[in-house]
Amino acid sequence: MDFAFGSEDELFRAEAHDWLAEHFTGPFAALKQQTGGHPGEAHGDMAVRRGWERDLGTGGWIGLGWDRTHGAYGNRAATLTQQVVWAEEYARAGAPGRLGHIGENLLGPTLLAHGDSAQRTRFLPPIARGEEVWCQGYSEPDAGSDLAGLRTRAVHDPGEGTYRITGQKIWTSLAHEADWCFVLARTEEGSQRHHGLSFLLVPMDQPGRIEVRPIRQLTGTAEFNEVFFDGAVARAEHLVGGAGHGWRVAMSLLAVERGVSTLVQQIGFAQELSRVVRLALETGAAEEPVLRDRLIRQWAELKAMRWNALRTLGSAQRPAPNSARPTRDPAPRKAAPHGLPPGSAGPQTPPVSPGPVSPDSGSPPDSGLPDSGPFHSGPGDPGYSGPQDPGAPSVAKLLWGGWHQRLGELAVQVRGAAAALGPARWTAGRPYELDAFQRLFLFSRADTIYGGSDEIQRTIIAERVLHLPKESRR
Repeated sequence: MDFAFGSEDELFRAEAHDWLAEHFTGPFAALKQQTGGHPGEAHGDMAVRRGWERDLGTGGWIGLGWDRTHGAYGNRAATLTQQVVWAEEYARAGAPGRLGHIGENLLGPTLLAHGDSAQRTRFLPPIARGEEVWCQGYSEPDAGSDLAGLRTRAVHDPGEGTYRITGQKIWTSLAHEADWCFVLARTEEGSQRHHGLSFLLVPMDQPGRIEVRPIRQLTGTAEFNEVFFDGAVARAEHLVGGAGHGWRVAMSLLAVERGVSTLVQQIGFAQELSRVVRLALETGAAEEPVLRDRLIRQWAELKAMRWNALRTLGSAQRPAPNSARPTRDPAPRKAAPHGLPPGSAGPQTPPVSPGPVSPDSGSPPDSGLPDSGPFHSGPGDPGYSGPQDPGAPSVAKLLWGGWHQRLGELAVQVRGAAAALGPARWTAGRPYELDAFQRLFLFSRADTIYGGSDEIQRTIIAERVLHLPKESRR
């Protein structure tokens, strides 16, 4: 794949750089991203963070990677390389983690692939304007990695034209700030596993029906939450993809979440690594052979992750052979963006605005995927131009999760004994102070768990890609 930046890309870079220099000032500059931070982190004044989202929307910088088949919805057109250029400039400016990441990068592509015209018209423009913040209602206390075991129920009332939702979700990023939540719930009585689930768009402002309880983390922040639904109302026209088809919608969203948006994460990773290297030089830790070898290995592995992401991007853009071969699922499904498998929002070319995977989603050990699901569509299926490796999203998650966790370990190791001390003296008013490298170490402990644990990703690769015998679920 030719991934060189052309003259138009450099003009786009200059525009992005100038816009950020002009707008990322004043109260917004106080939100500057720190090493070890996290886009979901409860950092900075939330009113200012919402103002930053609206400023991005006014500038047309939200939704650059959205498929434009159904409309622009307020954003500007941008090629894939221009999307990466924007992400690079955003990271270089130290601009804050995105409050609108979940709406823009997860729900947006999902509505473009599975939503109807009314849903796209209602929900995409406010996301593009930076006006509505979303959270993700997937994981539950007994259904994290085994997402198909969820118990939250939604009962349809045809007379009112609504669904009444009862249940609990957990690890819900930014639920305490979100205006809306997309919820995976069981809508068919007696259904099991991935059958009988539906994907509902739920307003969060429902006092007495929705309760949000923050969960405090090792870092001392509380960006994740428990969410309790007690008869919460969702309108029937806000059901995405049809009743009982929520699993297909949910899995295509997870494919976007775990896909090559990691290419954008790597820009931030490179900045973090450079800071750790500078620290190692300042402390003299770089003179120690073992630590020096680990630093070099981190650099080499980051390069390998970048080329793996580029390989996946190139594969997504190549036309597929044998396009006349019939698909294994003859039932008609909606066309997906970017020429990906029908019914899939696709892991290959999601929008690349800065943001990581979110901790509040999981995947069952067997993925729960029906044989015709998005991970099974292949190069012979009509319209397919996705990667030749259907395990690419799982491989990407395995690569970056372990890499970032090891970087966090290095960040404290190069500091030696000083890593055990806080940046300021303990006071009753501020008893839990951490520096940037300590936050990086503590937060990255979760990298191999959220968004689908390493064990789950290996199982997906083994069973769905290598076709090894399935592991016993007893």
